[in-house]
Amino acid sequence: MNRSCITLTLMAAGLTAFAQAPSTEQILQVARATWPGSHSVGIVCNYARSGETIRAMLDGFAPGSTVTVLDVRSRASIYNACASLTEYSPQFVLLLPDDPIVHDGSWEARQVIFHMNHRKIPTLATTPTALAQGAWAVMGPATGNQLQVNPALQGYIEAYGTPISPNRPSAKNTEAGTRANLSVVAAF
Repeated sequence: MNRSCITLTLMAAGLTAFAQAPSTEQILQVARATWPGSHSVGIVCNYARSGETIRAMLDGFAPGSTVTVLDVRSRASIYNACASLTEYSPQFVLLLPDDPIVHDGSWEARQVIFHMNHRKIPTLATTPTALAQGAWAVMGPATGNQLQVNPALQGYIEAYGTPISPNRPSAKNTEAGTRANLSVVAAF
């Protein structure tokens, strides 16, 4: 897929069902619609503190997907993490809203977004704060479960809604015993 002309697809119907879901569920829904099938995902976080959240997210990806986590423990390891992450060629990078180091609004998140934008790798997050920092798109409880696209990137992104039936199957992994592959890389 051409990264300079990415179409984000919003599945508008049935979002209220996700109101009680973890805050990453909505942006995963956008990711599944935008990049159907297996894909490569990057996450920069403190894995010791966010590992449970990441393991819970694995069922949200299509079988065969690869989730590469760059484990950071301090501000000093952000540059190493960003450089290393690009070597794995993720199709997009997710920011976790509750990570103690790389969370929306933090200096570390701003650095990850900056470095990924420089390489034209989309960054998806869950809060308007990340959008202000340069994320390509955000969606979650903090946005009222509405997709928000970075206005500075309108030349690259076209966002539109596609109503779906709440019973329509999604690309979410529902096969028992089949999960995305998880790779955790130390960046400190």
